[in-house]
Amino acid sequence: MHPGSLSEQYNVCGKPRCRCKDPKKPRRHGPYYQLGFTWRGKSTSRFVRPERVTEIRHKVENYKQFRELVNEWVDLSVELERATSKQRHGD
Repeated sequence: MHPGSLSEQYNVCGKPRCRCKDPKKPRRHGPYYQLGFTWRGKSTSRFVRPERVTEIRHKVENYKQFRELVNEWVDLSVELERATSKQRHGD
């Protein structure tokens, strides 16, 4: 599992006659993949090698599913506590 999101980026370089600066049909360099995430209050981003993109996508998706399940579990726990409290106090 890994928090964050994976983005695909295309860049323009500094070379004056490069294909990325063609006035009629510019073609940027890339794709480059970047993983951005915040963990324990600290934001971070890292470039991901092309051979690891599929693996990182799976890890990010697994983390999202895990968080959804945890949120659902906590929602149910809060509902149960509210219902139990009402029964005890006759509300």
